[in-house]
Amino acid sequence: MKQTSTLTRSLAAAQEHHVAQTAVTYRLYTEDVPGLVDLTKRYFKGASFFYGQGLSDGQIEAARIIEIVGTLADLQRIVDLAGDIRVTNHQSTVLVTWTRSTSFVVAEPELKALLKAK
Repeated sequence: MKQTSTLTRSLAAAQEHHVAQTAVTYRLYTEDVPGLVDLTKRYFKGASFFYGQGLSDGQIEAARIIEIVGTLADLQRIVDLAGDIRVTNHQSTVLVTWTRSTSFVVAEPELKALLKAK
């Protein structure tokens, strides 16, 4: 319990010291077809894939949302990925959205550094 509260305080302190970075969260909305992971891997080393159902021209279809947290500098690669998805899936459109967000990574090296700084 003490370890958890120490980590929580350290993470809060890190946020206060501007360890968090400004990021852009991109989302690509597309039909769920084979090969999307491989296409995404051509452009990015990390992404999240969400599965669901979509409605297109009044028909329910399998849908996938690809979420990539990056920077504004990644916009061209996002556009290129969306274009490849559109062509490969024979789609008329792929919706791309983005929002600015604040993020930080919680991983072993960062936690160790936070605890040492304390």
